[in-house]
Amino acid sequence: MAVEMKLPPVLDIIRGNIVKHGNPLALKGAEVASWAKRLSLPAQGEILFYTGGEYQLVPFIDSLVKTMTHMDQGGKGFSLMMGVRNILDKAGINAEKIYASVLAKDKERFNNVCYKAAVILQELGYDLCYGGEQELYSGALLYELGYWQDLREYGQKVVQSLKQSGAKTIVCLSPHAAEVFKLVYPKLVKGFQIEVRTFVEMVWEKRDKLPAVKFDDSVVIHDSCRLARELGIDQELRDIMESVGAAVREPMRSRKWTTCCGGPGKLLFPEISHKIADRRIGELEETGAGVILTSCPYCLAALQGGTKEGSETGVEDLIEFLYRGFAV
Repeated sequence: MAVEMKLPPVLDIIRGNIVKHGNPLALKGAEVASWAKRLSLPAQGEILFYTGGEYQLVPFIDSLVKTMTHMDQGGKGFSLMMGVRNILDKAGINAEKIYASVLAKDKERFNNVCYKAAVILQELGYDLCYGGEQELYSGALLYELGYWQDLREYGQKVVQSLKQSGAKTIVCLSPHAAEVFKLVYPKLVKGFQIEVRTFVEMVWEKRDKLPAVKFDDSVVIHDSCRLARELGIDQELRDIMESVGAAVREPMRSRKWTTCCGGPGKLLFPEISHKIADRRIGELEETGAGVILTSCPYCLAALQGGTKEGSETGVEDLIEFLYRGFAV
């Protein structure tokens, strides 16, 4: 007798939001693009600055996960929440956003990462354009969760959105977006010919123009699995640190052998995800470095969440660390 396999409800919610609303939590374009108000970036140009809403979404996702952690997805409470979601959805109101935003923290910090990244690239001499409220999420989760047919159809919308900029190069802040654009879209989506670069690569190419970062301690780099294993970018991070005068300590597992931050399993297994993050934090803290650096919004959130209260080791995105040199 065949057994029907059902995916966890949260995955169907995420999938539906991406396909229908253009990002995993159905945030409005104005909310995703609010970080750029101070910069007045043009909508068209040679180099498209692409956030995909990923840094902006992380605090909401983390809050949603916290809500889910206290609820049994097979229980009456979760069923009630799903029922309310269906009612609100019919009324044009997204329930996941409501549940998540009630507890959302660090929104300003994650939005500022986008702002700081754009400023750094501009200071290095890059002329950027930005899709603003029209920017769509890359669809990386559709690929990672196995919704490939959905990605094939959704990707056409994303490509059309990107083409409106007239850009020849797209700069991705998140390695998840860079991976799906560079390795997946060419196989699934017709007409995708834009050059894909990561923020790290763009900075690395002009690292000789980076200002020194005054930091009395050493740093340890947590290599994002997507960045190091899928995109082959790891030495570039070390070169950038050398350029700004920061001493780097290496953990036992790094580069292509990096250990998972726990982020990928957060939606399905939040408690296991937290344990993995806690273990990785321990590995990184063993180096004695003062700051843990990473270059992925999900790694940043997972490692920050795994840091024990009272820990003397900070967790920063590479963007935040480099911005220290420009903020003086």
